[in-house]
Amino acid sequence: MRLDGVVMLAAPTARSRAYIQALVAADILPGKVLLLGTESAQASSSPPQRWEGIHLPDHGESIAATCARAGVAVQPCEATTVNDEQVRAALLALAPRLVIYSGWGGQIVSSALLDTGAPFLHLHSGWLPEYRGSTTLYYALLNGEQPGVTAILLDRTIDTGPIVARRAYPRPPAGIDIDLVFDPAIRADLLVRVLSGYASTGAIQPLETQDATTGQTYYVIHPVLKHLAILAIEQERRT
Repeated sequence: MRLDGVVMLAAPTARSRAYIQALVAADILPGKVLLLGTESAQASSSPPQRWEGIHLPDHGESIAATCARAGVAVQPCEATTVNDEQVRAALLALAPRLVIYSGWGGQIVSSALLDTGAPFLHLHSGWLPEYRGSTTLYYALLNGEQPGVTAILLDRTIDTGPIVARRAYPRPPAGIDIDLVFDPAIRADLLVRVLSGYASTGAIQPLETQDATTGQTYYVIHPVLKHLAILAIEQERRT
């Protein structure tokens, strides 16, 4: 199923590979992928894998290769920041009805880009509003909680846009790469669920508007705390 009018704005990252692979596996295809920067060559691909029903990304397959086998058009853009004027011009020319946002981590989408006309759908790896900010998945693990993913429509501040969907996921298995495999995979899973609903209704319906004064904002986790979170997962699987 091709979603004409839906553009995936993608940087060449693990998250973007997970998104497009999960969408192709579910036969929910964006009308076009606007691919930023330069995608480096990937290693040999491997057979598809799933965990708890969740599609796990194969980082041996590039975004371009996934799109090619699914017949999804890719429009390259040399910009190395999402707020480059080239990106804004490309989106204005494409005139999408919905943008799936999958840019580089740490880059905040500018007001100028948000004002190009289409809502920006973003998958945040944290249960909003309780877990705003960076690397919130690890803080949830440290707190003994299930990881959560929240789908939001981006606004002008960080992680405060209208909530489209939320889902809690099982805690990761020991030995999995949380940054490259688990985190992108659970985000991609909720993306597939949201776009499945969009395919049926032709609209994104927010569940609730966030109160920006509530919740907690986290910052990039210290390596020691990150290591403790990983050790906690390994300990759980041994007991």
